[in-house]
Amino acid sequence: MDGGIEAASDDIRAGISWSGGRASASADARFDLTVFDASLRVAALRGAPRHAGADVLADVAVGRDWSLGAVTLRTEAIGHIFGGASRHMDFGELALGARYGLGPVRLAATAWYAPRQSTIGGDNLHLRLAADAGLPGLPITLLASAGYTTGSGDDARTARLRPGGDYADWKIGAEYSRYPLSIGVDYVGTDIALARLKASPFADPSGIGDRLVARVRFSF
Repeated sequence: MDGGIEAASDDIRAGISWSGGRASASADARFDLTVFDASLRVAALRGAPRHAGADVLADVAVGRDWSLGAVTLRTEAIGHIFGGASRHMDFGELALGARYGLGPVRLAATAWYAPRQSTIGGDNLHLRLAADAGLPGLPITLLASAGYTTGSGDDARTARLRPGGDYADWKIGAEYSRYPLSIGVDYVGTDIALARLKASPFADPSGIGDRLVARVRFSF
C-alpha cells in the first residue's frame, strides 16, 4: 500500500474547480490486489455549489496496467461519491490511457468517459494529453497538459462537468520533490467564457477561469 495527504489552494478537475474555488485537503491510498489495483481518495469540497453543496468527495477506483513493450496501457473504473449534498449526485466513469517514458520525459494520453447518468444530465467525455520532465540533477519536475471536454444532454446538471458546453483546458506547472515531501504550483486555464455559462445552479462561476494552484503533499 502507498498513499499520502495533500493540501491545495483549489481542487481542480479538467480545468474547473470542484471545491468552489476554495482550498481543499485530501487523503489517498492505493492497494495492490494481485491482478488489479484499487485506490481511494477523499477530498474536502466545502459545500461546493457544483455538487449541490457536497462537503466531501470519495473517488473509488479499480484498475489494471497492461504492458505493451515501451507503452503501458491503463484501464480503470471510477466511482465519485459525494457526501453532504442536498440531493443524489454520485456518478461513475471509465478511463483508458496510455503512457510512455523516454529518459526523464514521460508522455500520457487518457480518455475518461461517463455514460449517460441523471446526476450529470447526460454523458461526458474528457480527453487529455500530458507530459512531464525532470530537470537533470535537480529534484524539480516540469509538467504540462491540455484537455478537451464534450458530451451530450441539455439538462441543468450537464453544467456540473461542462459549465458552458464543450470546452478546452490547459495546465502548466512545476513540482519540487524530496521524498516524502513534494511542493508544486500550477497555472490552470480554460476557454470557458462567463457569458457562455448555462443558467444552472451547478455551473458555479467561482470555479471557472484562469488561476494559480499551490499544493503540498506528504507521501507514505
